[in-house]
Amino acid sequence: MNPVSSPPAPASGERKLRAQERRRAIPFVLMLLLGFAIGLGLGLSGAGEGRLTALPPAALWAGVGLIAAAAGAVTVLWIRRMDEVEVADLLWSSFLGLQVFAIGAPCWELLAAAGAAPPVNGHAVYLATFAVTACVHLWRRLRRA
Repeated sequence: MNPVSSPPAPASGERKLRAQERRRAIPFVLMLLLGFAIGLGLGLSGAGEGRLTALPPAALWAGVGLIAAAAGAVTVLWIRRMDEVEVADLLWSSFLGLQVFAIGAPCWELLAAAGAAPPVNGHAVYLATFAVTACVHLWRRLRRA
């Protein structure tokens, strides 16, 4: 660098924002590619028919570890860029999802014990909790837009 010249001017706000958005998108694209690779591996191994035991245990542990590490990295990056409005949206949606779980699961268990409902299905409880959380979060975000 020429000692007489001044350093280059910083990028404009729009260019910084675009660069920041690209950096934020990279972990999500990597998660997508990781999911594709794991799905392709499961499909080619014949484990797609519900036989995960067809895979070697080391491969299962490696896959689970990779998914957990990637999901953790995406979560940390996402939390670092949140503002107070997004935190409020997440608090509301998480609270209502927790209420669905905390009230719905025991009520279903009680009704099942009395014979008025089928046995508790953990997948249905999880799906209902996630659906309520996601819908409330999307409603709060789209309401602002």
